[in-house]
Amino acid sequence: MSENVLLLMSGGVDSSVAGAMLIEQGFQVVGATMKQLDAEPTREMSGGCCSFGDVRDARRIAASLGVEHYTVNTAPEFNQKVIVPFIRSYEAGLTPNPCVRCNSFVRFEEAFELARQWGCDRVATGHYARVFVDEDGEPHLMRAAYREKDQSYYLYGVRKDLLKNILFPLGGLTKPEVREQARTVGLATADKEESQEICFTLGRSYTEFLAGRVESRPGPIVDRRGNELGVHQGLTGYTVGQRRGLGLSGGPWYVLELDARNNAVVVGTKEELGERSVTATSARWIHPPVAGDRVLGQIRSRHVPAEAVVTNVDGSLFTLEFDEPQFGVAPGQALVVSRGDEILGGGMILPPRRVS
Repeated sequence: MSENVLLLMSGGVDSSVAGAMLIEQGFQVVGATMKQLDAEPTREMSGGCCSFGDVRDARRIAASLGVEHYTVNTAPEFNQKVIVPFIRSYEAGLTPNPCVRCNSFVRFEEAFELARQWGCDRVATGHYARVFVDEDGEPHLMRAAYREKDQSYYLYGVRKDLLKNILFPLGGLTKPEVREQARTVGLATADKEESQEICFTLGRSYTEFLAGRVESRPGPIVDRRGNELGVHQGLTGYTVGQRRGLGLSGGPWYVLELDARNNAVVVGTKEELGERSVTATSARWIHPPVAGDRVLGQIRSRHVPAEAVVTNVDGSLFTLEFDEPQFGVAPGQALVVSRGDEILGGGMILPPRRVS
């Protein structure tokens, strides 16, 4: 007897091919697209799975695959658990990662609730990642074979009990192979361009989205000693590690910190930017490490995981000591811990403690 699978369809080529692969493997597939914004899709809206084109494409692909498709309203949960924390983080001078929060608290939580209601045994997506369940029934989240598209960084916070029933059909494929499969099957999304934007900004930059939602006031640009070097036009326009666009003489200068309390951008040299000890909070573990373990730490999605030692694991807090200084450690981003190709878990980076 075949298993029933709920496939989350974004309207892109990845989820389209995932659906075709699942059907070929004998699964009974039901497609669902999550409507994450309190707005009706229009032809003018762009970005993410709430755009007119993406919802339309998801329906078209489902029809071509011969599967049922539903559009489900998850806007209230998405607003409360992703958009509001995104705004609050910028108000606090942090650099949030909304995709991590969505996967951890909305996308898969809501998907499994739907799956239970619709009699589906598993949930599948077009993410580039891999999961296997060992002989003891323990799930293991692994990096995708195709490292250029690996999305395991964004998935560390998915609950362990859900992870064991998730399918990532694309985990062993490259992007060119996915597009070729789409052409072979005749999927309309085979050559569709990918969106690199935050879904809820609808084609705008994140600074444009935050305008009117976060108070943005000019303030000082200072060095570590408090010397004023220039003026910034609002903290939301800056990111830790940023070098260009500071408008300062001398240097080169790098953004070291966003001081929300004093509405100041703190800058310094590249040497000052490097951090070896990084602490994170709100930890979520699939397989928790212990103090003394050697691991890999990843401080942002495009960061190459670096060698580190776990120096502390205490409830929701943990600290990694990297072998070499890491540059551009931005509070609010995710610190993801792995051992080889296996993702162990992660948490949200805290501002470093400075000795006065």
